[in-house]
Amino acid sequence: MAFTVPALSRSDRSGRYLAFDPAQTFRGIRSSFMKSVCAWCTREIGRIEGSEHTDTVVSHGICPACVDNMKLQRGVSFQQFIDSIPVPVFVVDDDVVVTAANTKAGELLGKDSRAMVGFRGGNVLECAHARRPEGCGRTVHCSGCAIRRTVNRTFETGEPQNRVPATLYRADPDHPSAIALRITTIKVDGSVILRVDRMG
Repeated sequence: MAFTVPALSRSDRSGRYLAFDPAQTFRGIRSSFMKSVCAWCTREIGRIEGSEHTDTVVSHGICPACVDNMKLQRGVSFQQFIDSIPVPVFVVDDDVVVTAANTKAGELLGKDSRAMVGFRGGNVLECAHARRPEGCGRTVHCSGCAIRRTVNRTFETGEPQNRVPATLYRADPDHPSAIALRITTIKVDGSVILRVDRMG
């Protein structure tokens, strides 16, 4: 099953995210409309009209509702919040052990999202290398795992990573099949939220 979350472009200076509408040109004056969207729920936050001098204008990458809900300040449970996100989301610790997953993650993998809790990401995603005796995160292949490296980088630096390409190897460990992924990570308190933007 293949799906894609709308691409977000990143500002190198701010680390914040924007989605751009096509630029329009009238009588030699370049005008662009930037649609500011939340990096997590993808809801539109607003629009900013720029000019040739305002290409560096950026918007916040996460809407206030998502920030508040991530910090459990809105009176709803964290599970209810992540279940409201319309794309697959996993909450993991620093060893990539799943501590929560939303309904869309369960639908993506054909599993009960709550049954994933307590297992490492490779086991949940059915990575071929996680089937080896050493287990997920412990094989010679795991040092090059883009999913683990992206999660670890976000834990270490606190910086979100946006639409990082990754490859998941599934089926027989000796003859694995490759599945292309795009993932986004953000650190919230002592966990990292891992969003699957694209799979397949």
